[in-house]
Amino acid sequence: MNAPTPNRLAALYAHAPAAGSPDLPPLRERRASGAWPTVPAAGLAYSPVDVAAAFFETGADCLSVAGGPATTDALWRTLCESVNELGPVQHATCTADFRQLDPAEFEEVGLCHRWAYRLALSLWYEGARSRPLTIGETAVALYLSTTDRHATTGRVPASVAVALRSRQAAAGARLAAPDTLVRLGADLSAEFTPGAHRPGWLYRQALPDYTRRRACFHQARADRAQATPLLVRHDGGALTVGTTPPGPAPHTWTRTLNPQW
Repeated sequence: MNAPTPNRLAALYAHAPAAGSPDLPPLRERRASGAWPTVPAAGLAYSPVDVAAAFFETGADCLSVAGGPATTDALWRTLCESVNELGPVQHATCTADFRQLDPAEFEEVGLCHRWAYRLALSLWYEGARSRPLTIGETAVALYLSTTDRHATTGRVPASVAVALRSRQAAAGARLAAPDTLVRLGADLSAEFTPGAHRPGWLYRQALPDYTRRRACFHQARADRAQATPLLVRHDGGALTVGTTPPGPAPHTWTRTLNPQW
């Protein structure tokens, strides 16, 4: 009863305004096999580590103001300014030095890595912009999945549990239309975030189990480095749930409460 089916979700959200669902072109990844996408700037292509090093060398201080830039476009403009200021030779030297810095030890280093991976994730597909699921959207995906619905025998190793939750989040994210996933994620975050908007009646009809909502939200917030699918925005604004990217190194990426396009 507490596990909404795709048909039930569709019936519920037929009562709410929704974006159209035009035929979308197939998604094509920009990356080479097994590699992260490069980020174009000033006529060259940069790896996430190159991007993080440029931020650290020239842009970290200004980007740190008020918690960082609001949009991915602001990050890209800062990167272009940084690589133009450094030049190829100095940038290569800075990158070699930057690789020796531990993001777990230096908060600013980890922050620059997170901005760099955010840029790389946004360019995962050709002709589209993408971002990771938010905490709320991840929690919705976990709620709709089979997470903790079936008993297991024995203890599950931590690495296996993380991989299992990642697969469950990917499966759950595809049980709702992308626009519905976004609305449910915003409402679920609002329910557990002081001062946020009041969720509507559709939200509680689609996700009726309060205990499960709360558990999934706390799980998504606690394990912010867990890999989850990308949400892809095509030209024209239509959304698609994309692939699950490989997890970056520890302390170099974190899931956020608010969407970061």
